[in-house]
Amino acid sequence: MDQLEILERLQKILEEYKKSFEKHYARMQNKLIGSLQEAYEKYGNNLSEYRKYNRLQALIKQIDSISSTEYKKLLEEAVAMQEEAFNITYLLYTYLVYMYLSGEEGKLLNITSATAGTSAAIAIIYWLLMNRKRLLTDFLKEESYEISLRFNKHKDDFVYSVFMDTQDKLKAEADFTATSKQVKKRTQSAKNNGLKRLQEMFNNTVNYVQDKMYDALKGKVDGVEKMWISMRDMQVRHAHRILDSKFADEEGYFHYLGEKAKRPKLWLDPSMNYGCRCKIILLFGGRIPMFSRIYDYQDPQYQIKLADRIDELLPNKTYLQALKQAQDEIRPPKRTVPYITFEDWLEQYGEKS
Repeated sequence: MDQLEILERLQKILEEYKKSFEKHYARMQNKLIGSLQEAYEKYGNNLSEYRKYNRLQALIKQIDSISSTEYKKLLEEAVAMQEEAFNITYLLYTYLVYMYLSGEEGKLLNITSATAGTSAAIAIIYWLLMNRKRLLTDFLKEESYEISLRFNKHKDDFVYSVFMDTQDKLKAEADFTATSKQVKKRTQSAKNNGLKRLQEMFNNTVNYVQDKMYDALKGKVDGVEKMWISMRDMQVRHAHRILDSKFADEEGYFHYLGEKAKRPKLWLDPSMNYGCRCKIILLFGGRIPMFSRIYDYQDPQYQIKLADRIDELLPNKTYLQALKQAQDEIRPPKRTVPYITFEDWLEQYGEKS
């Protein structure tokens, strides 16, 4: 297991919530169109009746009621996604730390004897596990106000847009087909924005967990590093292209033109945060921690070859893309190494539930 597998597992969680989001938007669209159809069937061609003030007020209340119901569910699911992503990310990275400390490459600072080292390693794992719920509570509290504010604003903007579109169509004597088509366009746009917001929340959650994990391990475990990863596509801003594959300093900050931030979306300059899709990943001793039962991914010669190949690929790929290709091309030596599955490890440390 390594960060790539962790991200793949987490991505599956996100995809499930995206599917649920799409269902909520589809249901909201069907309810809105259903209410419009009822009105058109009731008033027929006499749209002037529909345009009367009291009827328009009833319309906006109906639109708001339908939208509020679905947006409340969307908000609840978004928070549930954050909580699930937080817990899984935290436990997977704690497991990764455990595997690293269990191997020969895992060195604890200021620890000399093997017995003391083992005890300290176990203490670190237990400390991480005991602090998970506290950090989750702090994270959700930190995020709750902004999330609630943004979802409510999103809902209000959607209601206003649908109402104004419908009112304009009625003034133009448009038929039901034309009006419902416009409602579908608005709902599709709202869905795209909602899915984008869900992705941002997911990225923020994963980055937050890794940043806190880094802070907890720095100074206790030798060689812990934090790397900035950009998407490196045509949408990535120049500043984040420069930051790609860069390491944080000793205090955990990334630097750009005199500004600093501990993780994506924490820059003082808003232009560095808006629409950011970047991630951070943790490395140990400059290496990607990867473990399996058969292959020795921490073999020094394998790691050197892997690092050299990644450097060759980086000019044209993101770090994670380069890592995946390098791992596909270069195979580690087969060797029996200490190994425990993530599921067995959860049960061993009482986190199975």
